[in-house]
Amino acid sequence: MAASTNPQQDPPAGATDLYVFGYALLMMELTRRLQTNTETVNATQAPVNQFCQYTSPPTPEMKDVVRPNVDTLYTQAWIDLAVEPMVLAVPVMDDRYWLMQLMDAWSNTNEESPSSLTPLVAPVTDSAQGIEVYTYVLTGPGWEGEIPEGIKQIVFPTDTVWLIGRTELHNLSTDEVQTVVGYQDQMRLMPLSAWTDSGAWTPPNGHYDPNVPTTPPSELITRLSGTEFFDELSALLERTPLDPPDDATSALLADLGVHPHDESRLPDAAALDAAKDAGLDAISTYQGAPYINGWKFAKTDIGAYGTDYLQRANIAMFGLGANLPQDALYPSTFNTSTDADGAPIAYTLTFPAGQLPPVDAFWSLTAYDASSFLVENSENIYAVGHFAPPVADPGTGATTLYVQAEEPADPEMATANWLPIPTSGNFSVTLRLYAPQTDDIPADWPPALTPAPAQD
Repeated sequence: MAASTNPQQDPPAGATDLYVFGYALLMMELTRRLQTNTETVNATQAPVNQFCQYTSPPTPEMKDVVRPNVDTLYTQAWIDLAVEPMVLAVPVMDDRYWLMQLMDAWSNTNEESPSSLTPLVAPVTDSAQGIEVYTYVLTGPGWEGEIPEGIKQIVFPTDTVWLIGRTELHNLSTDEVQTVVGYQDQMRLMPLSAWTDSGAWTPPNGHYDPNVPTTPPSELITRLSGTEFFDELSALLERTPLDPPDDATSALLADLGVHPHDESRLPDAAALDAAKDAGLDAISTYQGAPYINGWKFAKTDIGAYGTDYLQRANIAMFGLGANLPQDALYPSTFNTSTDADGAPIAYTLTFPAGQLPPVDAFWSLTAYDASSFLVENSENIYAVGHFAPPVADPGTGATTLYVQAEEPADPEMATANWLPIPTSGNFSVTLRLYAPQTDDIPADWPPALTPAPAQD
């Protein structure tokens, strides 16, 4: 990028690249602040180093995480490894899928994030609870020390770690939800010193700051001026090593006075605002992997981005917290609910016989509104495909899902094959493939989401 001759119009060379580079880090931090801004654990927040257990599936009113799934109950924690390692214990469960996704401060998912399919360690007895648990110790950069026998060490390049745990629900009955809540209650998170001492730990109260905005981070980040964004980035880089180390980016950060922070080198406010605008445009219009039948489908590199900062920022903007391909894939397609005259559009998604999503765990299709939140509807249907197997055509074996605002007339279709979308505006749908059989996904899959006559 050439140096700007008019900083009111164009950002200086490299400033847009640094905005893109820092976007995911700042999205993670804004999310951390919102979700830990509390003295005690509540329904959606918990102090640092404590679990926030979501004990019911998400609803359209949930705005703290974009594009949530409704097939699992979330277990969440923001973990600080600066003082000492933290121990994570996950109970041995019945026949259900679980995944403990662990991300560093840059939103990269650790390749050793354990799951029910790859627990990484044999279970041991948690003497404090008298149950079998899979046990992990999470360590920050440069930590050295002894790891107790039977515990798997997972190393992180940053002291900040975001845990997003998912435990499968087999259905939405009260008994089933309580079964999963029982497993959540058996999960443990505590300092290594407490685990090796008595296994008992009473976490301290957190801190509530009334000045922390409650605005969803995906909205808040766009409201920051260029100067505010780069000031935040400078402060975060004081305690966050680059992951991966990147000499070229380090040099650019220093040259523009971002890190180490140097006020005399920083571009003026107008230039930083221009960098913000150009950066947001680049992130929001990033194409990435080629579209397949209208689906944006990243099959590789998602979840761990290396120096592909633009893809990392794009994922942070539209779906912060993406898993690694071996754990989950998320093909998504973006559409409009009405035609140019405002008439509703009905869509269908048809899987030919033998071409349902290939998974070792489960799959689902979820709809989102223009802001990437769940679609409010009178039937409280937010996803299909998992709890009730969709009905296939008895003649052809094909399975058709009806993606439309109005309920289909056929009650069987309305129960298992109907996914409501908004009555107006843009929307998107995401296929979730947990433990996908990646070698069995055809090159031209998924099939297209196509306009069709409404089922009425």
